[in-house]
Amino acid sequence: MSIAHHLIAELQAGRIRSGAFVVLSESARTLPLYELAITTARRGWQLGIPAATYWFVTPEPEPPAGLEAEGITFIGLTYADVRCGVVLLDPRDERIEPDRIVSLSELVVDRLAIAA
Repeated sequence: MSIAHHLIAELQAGRIRSGAFVVLSESARTLPLYELAITTARRGWQLGIPAATYWFVTPEPEPPAGLEAEGITFIGLTYADVRCGVVLLDPRDERIEPDRIVSLSELVVDRLAIAA
């Protein structure tokens, strides 16, 4: 089962209500993570889960077209660090605590043990 299917199943079951898609500083390709974020958000809306919250955190300055239209909050120009289920937002000195964190590092999902 794909990561998208796992995230959607957890949304549908009510086990999670938020997800952060995080581009770590060493990532060169972000398209697969954008696609996963959009797929997850769209399916959540289709399932009637409008209260779900999604973030996309990246060092990039601008979101791709349509990302925010899918209900995904874009946090750009940020070199995030992920620790113990928390996304630390540098240089903002802020943090987000989503139910699931997905990063591009081999599409690793924090707090969700699945293979990509």
